[in-house]
Amino acid sequence: MAVLDHDPLATDDDLDRFIGFNAARASDEEVHSRLIQLQVYERPSLTQRREMEYLQNLIRERHVRREHIQGIMADPSRSASHTEGVANDRIGYDQPVPGPAPSVRESQPEPGYDPRAAQFRSAALRTIERYANRNVLSAHAADRVDAVLRGGDPNGLTARYIAAVGNEHYASAFARMLADPAMGHLRYTPAEVEAVREAGHAEAACRAAILTSTTGVPLPLTVDPSIVLTGTGALNPIRDIADVIVVGTHDWLGVASDGVTASYVQEGTEATDATPALVGPRISTQQGRAFCQYTIESSQDWPTLASQLVQLIDDARSVLDATKWLTGTGTNEPSGILNIGGTNGLTTAQRVQTATVAAYAVGDPWLLKAAIPARFIASTTFAAAPGTWDTTYRFVAQGSTTEPRQFADGDRGGDFLGRPKVEWSPMATGATTGTKLIIGGGGNPASHAGHEPAASGCPRPLCLLAFRVGRDRSQRVPVLGSQVIRA
Repeated sequence: MAVLDHDPLATDDDLDRFIGFNAARASDEEVHSRLIQLQVYERPSLTQRREMEYLQNLIRERHVRREHIQGIMADPSRSASHTEGVANDRIGYDQPVPGPAPSVRESQPEPGYDPRAAQFRSAALRTIERYANRNVLSAHAADRVDAVLRGGDPNGLTARYIAAVGNEHYASAFARMLADPAMGHLRYTPAEVEAVREAGHAEAACRAAILTSTTGVPLPLTVDPSIVLTGTGALNPIRDIADVIVVGTHDWLGVASDGVTASYVQEGTEATDATPALVGPRISTQQGRAFCQYTIESSQDWPTLASQLVQLIDDARSVLDATKWLTGTGTNEPSGILNIGGTNGLTTAQRVQTATVAAYAVGDPWLLKAAIPARFIASTTFAAAPGTWDTTYRFVAQGSTTEPRQFADGDRGGDFLGRPKVEWSPMATGATTGTKLIIGGGGNPASHAGHEPAASGCPRPLCLLAFRVGRDRSQRVPVLGSQVIRA
C-alpha cells in the first residue's frame, strides 16, 4: 500500500483520488497498519487527518458490507426485498440492482469503544508475536504479556508502550544512544527519530497515569533485564580439589599421626615401644553472610529477581572464599593454607625458598617438588596464580635441548611437573622477597570415610574443607515491608 505524503501543491480532489485509488486496493491488514502509522502522530497534519478519516470510514464500510452479505447468506429471503417487481428470478443487465448497502454512518461502535486503544493493542500484540517467533521472548513470557494487554490494559497505555519500545527503529536508535550519548542522536534516521519520539510520548503517558516521574529513556523490548556480573571475580578451584566433609556440629575433630616406626632386629631382642603419637586437628566452622534487601513490588514486577540475587550471592561467596581459604586468620573466618604458623596453616618448616633471593627462575619449581614428602608425591596438586603460571611457562622454550618441559606436552593448560595444576587467582605473583608463589601438596581421601571425593583430574585433595549442616541461601524474611535474601 502506498503511503500518502503531504504535497502542498496538490488539490483536495488530487488528494481524494490518491487516497481512494490506493486504499481501495489495499488489504484490511495494510489499511490497519497504515492507520497505526498515522496514529503515532500527536499533532497530525491536515492531510494525515483526512487520510485517517478516509481509512476509518473504509474499514467501517467494509465491515457493514460483510455483515450485509453474511445476513443474506444466512437468510435468503432478505434479498427478495431488493428484487421486488423483477419478473426474472435472476438479476440481469436490464433488471434493477439490489438496494444500496446501509450507510456507513449507520454502523455505530460498541459503547466504550476506544479506537486508539484498540489500535495500540493490535500493534502491541503483533510486536509480541514478532519477538516470540524470533525466540527473543519465551512462549511463557509472551503469554503473560498477551494476558495483560487483553485483560489489564483498558486505556491501551501499556500496549502503546510495548509497541513503541518494540519498534525495531527504536532499538537501533537506542544502540546509537549507548554508543555515543552526546552526539548519537545526530545520526538518527527519520524513522528512528519518529520511533524515539513515540517511545517518549508512550512513557510519558504511562508516568502520567501512575502520577510518577523519572529520567532517562525507556529500554527497548529486546534488552534483557538480567543482572550481568561485571566485577573482577575470582578463580577459586579449592572446592573442586579439596576433601569436603559436612558435619552437624560447630567443629570437626580429626585424628592424625606421623605413623609407626618399624625396624629389623636380631631374634630374641626385646621389642621396643612403637606406639604412634596422635594429634587431634580441629576445624571450626565459620558463618558467612550476605544481606540483600528489595521491595515486594520489585519482586512482583521482576519475577527472576530473587533467583538472580542468589546467583550474585553465590558469586560473592566464591570470591570471598577464594581469599579466606588462602590467607584467612581463623578468627571468625576460615583458616587459610597460608596462615603461616596459625591454626591449620602451613609452617615455616614447609617453606621452600627460591635458589636466588628475590628472583624466580627455571629451577625453582623443581626444588618445590623435591621437598614434597614421598607419601604425597603421587597425589600432589599444584596451585598458583595465572600470572605465575604464565611466567613459569615461558621458562622453557619449545624444542629446548637444555631444559626439560615443565608443562605436559608443552601445553600451558596441561599438567605441571607431571602432576595436575590449578589456577588460584588470589595468590601473589612477582619475585619480591616473601612472596608465596606456588603451593604443592596432597592427601589421602580414602582414609576419611564419608567425605566427598575431590573432583576428577585431581584424585587427591590439597586440603580439607568442613561445612556445617543447615546452610541457607534463599531464606526470605519480611523486614519493614521489604524482603531479604540471606545467605
